[in-house]
Order: sequence, then structure tokens, then C-alpha cells
Amino acid sequence: MSLDWLSFSYHSVGVFAAYLIIFLMSIFLLTKKDKSVSTWWLAIMFTGYSFMLLGYVLAYSINAPFGAYHRFITMVALLGNAGMLGFAYYFPKLDYPKETKYLLPVLLLIILATYIQFVAKGSGLEKIYNFTAHFYTFDYGAEHSLILLSTQTIALIILIRKTIKNSDYDGILLRWNDKPHSLGAYPIYYLSNFLIKWMKFISPLGKEAQATKSFSKAIFIFLIIAVSNVLNKMGIISYEVYAFIFANVTLVICFYILITYINHSPEPTTFMFKLVGLSLVTVLLVLGFVGNITLSMNEKEYDELKKAQIVGIKKDILNRQFAGLPQEIEYILTKPKDNSLFSDELVLEYNRNPSDLNLDDIKRGIKKQKDYLLKDSLTKVMKKNGRKFGKETPTKEEQKEALELFKKSRQYQNLVQEETKDFQRLYREAKSRYTHFDFVDENKKYEIGYSYDLYRNFTHQNTIKIIGTIFFTTILILLVFPRFFYSSLVKPLNDLLSGVTKVNEGNLDIEVPIKVKDEIGFLSSSFNSMVTSIKQARRELQDYAENLEVKVKERTREVREKMEEVQQLKIQQDGDYFLTSLLAKPLFFNANKSKLVPTEFLIKQKKRFEFKSKTADLGGDICITGNLKFGTPENFKTYIMAMNGDAMGKSMQGAGGSLVMGVVFNAIMSRSASNKKILNTTPREWLTDVYNEVNAVFKSFNGTMVISATVILVEEKSGEMIYFNAEHPATILYRDGKASFIEKELLLRKLGQESEFEFKIQEFKLLPGDAIIMGSDGKDDIDLSPNSESRTINEDENLVLSLIEKTGGNIFQMESAIQELGAITDDLSFLRLDFQPIGVREGQQAISESPVTQSYEEEELSFKDEDSNFNLSEVYQESKQLYREGKVNAALGLLMRARSLEPNNQKLNKLLGLMSFKGKDYATAVEVLSQYLQMDPDTEELWYYLSLSQKKMGRYLSSLEASKKVYELSPENVNNLVNLSDLNRLTGKYEESRKYSERALELDPDNQNAKKILKYLDKV
Repeated sequence: MSLDWLSFSYHSVGVFAAYLIIFLMSIFLLTKKDKSVSTWWLAIMFTGYSFMLLGYVLAYSINAPFGAYHRFITMVALLGNAGMLGFAYYFPKLDYPKETKYLLPVLLLIILATYIQFVAKGSGLEKIYNFTAHFYTFDYGAEHSLILLSTQTIALIILIRKTIKNSDYDGILLRWNDKPHSLGAYPIYYLSNFLIKWMKFISPLGKEAQATKSFSKAIFIFLIIAVSNVLNKMGIISYEVYAFIFANVTLVICFYILITYINHSPEPTTFMFKLVGLSLVTVLLVLGFVGNITLSMNEKEYDELKKAQIVGIKKDILNRQFAGLPQEIEYILTKPKDNSLFSDELVLEYNRNPSDLNLDDIKRGIKKQKDYLLKDSLTKVMKKNGRKFGKETPTKEEQKEALELFKKSRQYQNLVQEETKDFQRLYREAKSRYTHFDFVDENKKYEIGYSYDLYRNFTHQNTIKIIGTIFFTTILILLVFPRFFYSSLVKPLNDLLSGVTKVNEGNLDIEVPIKVKDEIGFLSSSFNSMVTSIKQARRELQDYAENLEVKVKERTREVREKMEEVQQLKIQQDGDYFLTSLLAKPLFFNANKSKLVPTEFLIKQKKRFEFKSKTADLGGDICITGNLKFGTPENFKTYIMAMNGDAMGKSMQGAGGSLVMGVVFNAIMSRSASNKKILNTTPREWLTDVYNEVNAVFKSFNGTMVISATVILVEEKSGEMIYFNAEHPATILYRDGKASFIEKELLLRKLGQESEFEFKIQEFKLLPGDAIIMGSDGKDDIDLSPNSESRTINEDENLVLSLIEKTGGNIFQMESAIQELGAITDDLSFLRLDFQPIGVREGQQAISESPVTQSYEEEELSFKDEDSNFNLSEVYQESKQLYREGKVNAALGLLMRARSLEPNNQKLNKLLGLMSFKGKDYATAVEVLSQYLQMDPDTEELWYYLSLSQKKMGRYLSSLEASKKVYELSPENVNNLVNLSDLNRLTGKYEESRKYSERALELDPDNQNAKKILKYLDKV
């Protein structure tokens, strides 16, 4: 049997490579065991597409009229689309059973009817040759392409619906997705519902939704083929580009669909298939691409050979010397230079075989080409005129209009452009098929014709080699790659998996063999090491189990010993802390006795601990106040000194700095103010000397101990204030209910550091009613997010101003106000200095301060038998005796001397505190009672006397805090309720004052002090 009809064209390579891959994928799916319904439909899809590509392989390979019947095979793509529809409905599960039951059979019947009708009509049609595609075909099938596109679109819609149905959404649009209760809300409801559905498709949540979206993307990419086909019909891209896109995109998409299906299908598959399949697809894609490049160069070579040949005989052709023309030249035509595309003004100058070709055959071929190219334009023109092309003969006017319409098309422009190029390979059909090359000389265009079969044979010689290479490469990959992958990858992995399985079953004697020291060999070696470790651990665990009781006892003993050691160290450390706190507390002394300029301070150290049932704190914050006199005995002024400092470091380090500061500063105050001393110097000079002395002491520590501090001197009558701020937080002025900073910039470095700023005393003028508030940086270093993993430290330096205004400048409420915002992260201290506080004092002296209980003073100040057992019994008895004789000052002097010998004797301090109060030495009473209550905070009577002493000194806020302590211990103590009411009145809290007076009258209806307060409040 002759194979003269077999002639591979330029386009055969790409579709052959695609056909091989899809054919093998079809075989893989069809031979797969235990297929699900969706797998059957996928196998049908690949089978249909493999037939389609086989049809194109035959079309590009058969150079005979019966090659037109390839259309019947390519149309089996409808079977592929049927498989795509079934797959879309059934993968991954059947979501629309009723729709599938009725609609899918209808679509399959439409596909079957379309194919039968196509074959029936195509069998009787004339076979024409498409020179662009280089195959025989029928001029028929546009409506069937529409069916192909429609079924693919339906499959895409099904997959999009299933993706939306199986996907979840948890975004912000859900708030508008509830069915509205009013008509006006329906547009938003429908819009949000639409957007949610598209969000579900764009970003699907859930395995099934992601799988269906992957397949919908693959089908959507199929539209690239449809778009490229349209672009080819419009003349925008060449058929060569379209054929390349068609073959390679089909190949890639089908392989992508298969891999996606395997990755999302519950059916088991093999790693080998993925490796070999990916390798084969990659190699064939590369070979197809290289083959196309090679054949493109081959075609250019053919054109160059013919061009060279024509140039060589051009002179003979122009001189009409045709005797020596090459045997390959079939004819020579001449035509006008500006000859139109469909013009038949031709002269047949030379004809090698007159029996096979004449001028009439050429003209008939031109008319046939014209009719074919004008078919679409004539259809549009006749349809516009209400006539139907094919059933009615077009008029001359319609043919002329159609020609003008065609001339406006891109296809016509491309044809004209090709006709005007010299030595461009063109085609002509005139009984037989020819290729021809044109050139222009003067006003004539010469057409040199060759047999088309000569061109096909030239292309066939190289194409068959590439196709053979692709075929044998495929066989080689299918035979060799599985063996290679099995020995180097699959078998070692299987050995490793087998080892893992046996270890899971409890067999630890397994050892995975290692043949090659590659990555899998490293994994196997690591696995063997892991199994060895597990065996060793199991043996140790068994040993632990057998000797568990002994080991537990031994471990418990070790832990107990360590805990005892840690506890001893903790007790020792707390003892050190406690000793340090005892040393520091007497140094933090509010010694100011001025009623015109009272001072109060609050210190809350961060480090808090317990030692022998006593609670204490430790830190670097310090506050000291006192009184100084400057001038001469005849003419002097009294100044109030206030200092607030913050030593560098935490806990013990900070406490060391504050201890040094306390010792140095108290020493300075002792030599400056003891024995009612009047300093023969100026306040500025004294303040300068203080700075230099304290700075020198801290410098001696070479930077290991520094302190920030603000030291203030205020003249109690004029309000003149001088001070220095050594890198301490800015001093705050509280005036008329508003808080503001006095300093706006850094003025001086910390004490103990070199300062680039020159020391300079600052000045400020206080007005009656003003308050100066100083505080450490603990008031600013607030953790605003104490319950989160990361700390958010406050960076707003003005926050403290708002807190001061909120609390009315009450420094004792600042701690709770700060804690409402976050956690305190550092030592906290405040010092408040009031200049001539403007309070409502009317009736103050009319409020009598009664003892907290009627018998307390008599009991404490009377002589008792147990006093004889006191260590300083003579002093104790003598002081009480002096008090009973009315010699209060003598008794106080005696007790002060005794206290200097035993400052921590609680019994002595209690007596001294009470006698100081009775002797109206309120400053001493505050000092001694405060010290006593630090060690014994549950004595309500002494809290009451401390409150009264502070009240007498004008320290209303401190007095109020002490009175609140009494209220906590004894809420129904009438005398304290009256005191609380009066203190709230003096600090301007009238509602609180009224509440406590009314409560006192409930308990004691005849209480005159409570009535006086309420009477005054009624006036206010």
C-alpha cells in the first residue's frame, strides 16, 4: 500500500506531543482500579480530547482529500465536553442530584445529536484545502463550535456554583447578610449577598471548595484557546501561533486537571505516576517548543533556497529565456504591479505542463478563493437585506458591497501586505496546488510557481525526524524513568515507610538499609538514630519504672534540700532588705512644722516583701522636708525645704542610693536647723552648697550610684520659691484646679553625673492657694496593657496632669487613679507643698477633738504595775509622774532622751506619741506615731491621734488618709466620723462631709460637732 498521502506538516509536532500525553493519561484513568463515578467522567473527558488531538495529528499528516474526514474525529471533542460536564457534577461529590438527574442526560443528548448531525451533513460537503492550516477540511461547523464553547461554559458555571456552595465565609459582609425587615435595606442585602458569593469563589475556605475552584480555573484557561482562535480569524495572530497555543495549552491544562484531581481525590495513587508524568510532560513541552523553532527555521530555509534560485534565473525570466529554467518551476505569470487581490488580469508566460494547468484553471481558482473569503461578508450583507446566503444568489450590488466590507477587515489587509512583499511564499489553487514567489520589475509583477507537494515533502523530511524523536523519547521515559526513580527514590522511600510502620507497631529492632548517601540516605540514617534513641529511652524508662519508688524518694530529698537552701537564702535576703528598710524609713521624714506651708508626701516602693510576719517595702524613691531660718536673730525669714528624689537602680541598688541621699540630706538639715539655728547666709548660697555637697558625694561612686532630685526652698509668707531640678521629672504647679509643668526643658544632669549645663538656681512665685507637686518617674511609667503578652508603656508625659486634676491634687488618691489606667512598673512617690492653703476654716476651732475612746488616754498615761518590768522603768515611771504633775515638757524631754537610746521600742514610742499630742508638739507626735504604726498598723486609737496631729499641722490630706484607716478598723466610731466629716469639709468635699456627719448623728443624735458641721454645710 502506497503512503504517498503521508506528509507531516509544520503543525504536526505540537499536536503529536499533546496527543501522546493525553492518550497516556486516558489509558491511566481507564485502567485505574476501583474508579469512582467522577473518575469515570474524567476518563471520558481525556478520551474525547485524545481523539480530538488524534484528529488534528491526522489532519496535519494526510496530504490527500480524504484527510478532510479528520473533522469527524476532532469533533469527538464533544465527548470530552460530555465527560467535563459529568465530572463537574460529580466531583468531589454530587451536590445537585435532581438537576443532574434531569439536566445532564439532556445535555448529553444534545451533544450526541450535534455530533450525528455534523457527520451526516459533513459527509456530503465539498472538500477544500486550507493553505493556512495545511490540511483538507469542510467549510462547515461554526454552529458546532458554539456547542463546544457552551458546554464548557456550563461546566465552568457548575464548578463555580459548587465552589460557592461548599465554601465558608467569615468576613465583615456577614453583618448585612441577614434578611432585612424593611424595603430600604434590600439593596444592601442583595449587594452583600452577591459580594459574599464572589468572595467565597475568589478565596474559598474548605478542601472541597478549593478543589472545585482549581478545576474551574483549568476550564477557564481553556478560553485562551477560544480567544486565540478568534484572534486568528480576525487576522491579529497567525495560524502558526494559534496552533502552538492550542497544542501546548491543551496539554498543560489536561495535565494540570489530572494532577489536581489526584491531589484532591480520596482514591489512592502513586508517587511514581506524578514523577514520571511530570517528567514526560516537561520533556515533551520542551521538545515540542524546540521542534517548532526547528521547523520554523526549516521553512525559512526553504524560502531562502527558492529566493536564491529565482534571483539566479531572474535575468532569464525577464528576457523570456525559459529553456534553461529548473525543473521545479511549474509556471510563470505576469500581472500589473498594482494588481488587486482578486484581479484576473494575468498573462501565463510559461507553463511546464499545459495539460495540468491553463489560464482558465487559474482564474477559476481566483474566483473560488474570492467566494471563500467573501462568504462571511456576503452573509452579513444579505442578512441585512433580509436574504439568506446559500439559498439565494447574491446580486452584483451585494457582491460589490461585500467586497468593500471585506477590504476593511484585518484579514484583507494581511493578505494585501503579503502580496506586496517580494519573494514571500504564497499559495495558489488551480486544479492542483502550488506555492509561488513574486517579484516586481518596472511595472510588472512576476509570479514564479512551484508544486505545493514539493514544499510539503521538504517540510516532511525534517518533521518526521522530530516526531520520531518525540515518540522514542516518550517510550524511553516510560521505560527508563520508572526504573531509575524506583531504585533511587521510590524503593528507599518505601523502605523508610516500612521502617516507620514497624516502629509504629512497636518493633524497635528495625534498621533501614542505606545504599546511597543522598538526602533520603540522610533521612534513613536519622531515622535509624532516632529508633536507637527510642530503644535507649525505653530501656531507661523501664529501669525508672522498676526503681521508681527509690528514685522518687531520692529526687524528693534533693528537691527538698534545694528548696530549704533557697528558703534560707530568701530569708537571709529578706532580712537584708528589712534591715535596709529600717535604716531608710527614719530618713524619709516630713519634718516641716509650718502651718502656712504644710507638706505631705507618699512613698510606695515597688519592691515589697515579708520578713517574720512583718511587711515592708524597699526602693529608690525618697522624700524629706524641714524648716530653715535665714537672717539674724532680730530679723530672719522662715523657709520650708522640700526634697523629692529617685535613685538609679531597682530594689537594693535603688535603696542604697536613697539611703545615701537620706543620710547626707538629713545631716545637712541637722547642722542647718538643729536647736532653732538661724543661718547667717542666703537661701541661694545654702541651696548652691547643698547641690555641690550632695553632687560630690555621689560622684565619689564613679557613676555606679546616681540620683535625680528636686530641692525646693519656699519663704512661708511671701511665696518666693527657689529650687534646682537635677534631671528629675518636671515640677507640677496645681493652681485653681489646673495642673501644669513649671519646667519646660532639661536644666541639670543627675547628681553624681557630669553635667554639660551650668548650675543655676531657678525661681518661681507662689500665690496663696497654690500647690507644688513633685513626683518620681513611677507616675509616668505605666503599663497600659498589663494583661497582654507585650507591654505598652505610657509615653504621654501630660497624663499625670489630667490625673492630678481628676483627684483634685490629692496625692494619696494618685496610686488608685494610676492603677485604673494600668500597672505601676516602678517606685512611686509624691510630695505636695501647699502655700497658704485657702480653705473654709470658719468654725474649725469649734469642733473639739475628742479621744477615740474615753478611757484610752487615762489608761495609757496612768501608772500601772507592769511598768516596773520595763527596761527603762525609771524613765517610764518618771515621765508618767511628771505628766500627772503637769510638767509635760519635762516628761517629753525625758522620753526623747530615752528614745534616742531605744528608737524602736514600741511601748516607749506609744507613750511619747501620746504625750507629744497632749503637749501640742504635733510634729513630734506625727513622727513618732507614724513610726509606731509602720510596725503595728492595727491600732485604731493611734491612727486617730496621728490624724488629729496632722490636722493641727494643716496636712489635711494626710490627716484624711489616717482617719480613713480608723474608719476601716472601726466604721461606727462617732468621734472619727465627725473628724472624717470635718476633714472632707476642709478639703472642699461637701457631699462626703455631709454623709459622715449624718452617719454620726444616726449613732449619736445629740452630737453637737456633727450638728455644727451640717449647719455650716447648709450655709455653703
